[in-house]
Amino acid sequence: MDHLNLMPDTNSFSDHIEFLRDEIDKALSKIPINGSPKYLYDPIQYVISGRGKRLRPILAHLSGQAHKADPSALMKVSLAIELLHNFSLVHDDMMDGDEIRHGKPSVHNKWDDSTAILAGDGLFSLAQLLLTDLPQIIFQRFNEVALTICEGQGLDKEFEHDTSISINQYLSMISKKTGALLGLSAELGSRLGNLDDHTNQNMYEFGLNLGLAFQIQDDYLEIFADESTMGKSLGSDISSGKQTVLSILARERDSVSWKRFIEKNNEISAYKEYFELNGIKMETKKLIKDYISKSQNNLEVISKEKIENLEDFTQLILNRKF
Repeated sequence: MDHLNLMPDTNSFSDHIEFLRDEIDKALSKIPINGSPKYLYDPIQYVISGRGKRLRPILAHLSGQAHKADPSALMKVSLAIELLHNFSLVHDDMMDGDEIRHGKPSVHNKWDDSTAILAGDGLFSLAQLLLTDLPQIIFQRFNEVALTICEGQGLDKEFEHDTSISINQYLSMISKKTGALLGLSAELGSRLGNLDDHTNQNMYEFGLNLGLAFQIQDDYLEIFADESTMGKSLGSDISSGKQTVLSILARERDSVSWKRFIEKNNEISAYKEYFELNGIKMETKKLIKDYISKSQNNLEVISKEKIENLEDFTQLILNRKF
């Protein structure tokens, strides 16, 4: 990783994203992984070779490039972030009983729960090893956010069928489970550019608020998108009793009406009509816009010429064209 050039000769942002994704995939494939025991390393290799979007490591690169970070250090951080993300997915899939990940059987489905636990632990350990020669603050922030993500997953499990959860509790949960890793991605790129603490904090909050907007939008699209956009059955979360922004807002607005509705309806068309008539659709869209606005405000601490790619990145993921 000593002679990386991660600034391709192109004026196209989409070409730049594809270039970064390819470079990240190549670097992931070169992470030294032992062949034995196969019980541990086969599922790890299976996960690493999966075709994820690489959204988080790409954000780390864009942030680092905006702040002239060392490309070699930036690649190590981005790979560690991607491994941390996959560690959380392997364990989350097992805890939630999800059978498919990136179009392939999830690890616990292809092997078993014990294998998934061990593979996730191995992925986390590999991530740690990538950071050993980087500044201590990088290692510290990585592990602080890793623990935050675990807290988010713990809250998610606690909240699954708890109909007393408030919207503020839900937003706190998704900020930990989803927002924190995007925040870390933006922050570590900035830290590698030796920026001041105020800028680093704003970069973290940029990613955090973007992650919140993305997750709330995910809840929204689960009702109001089409299945080809989402890649899953519409309404699957809300009909299974999982808490979403829309269900919590509906309950908080009129708990009696909402309880009566869900006892009688399970069709996606009925949910759409209820959310539209009761102002829940509009309120959810406002929340998304508010967090997008917050994320853009966080970028005001850096110069205009440095934030163009980060603004383009925001539009790219919120338009689901990643």
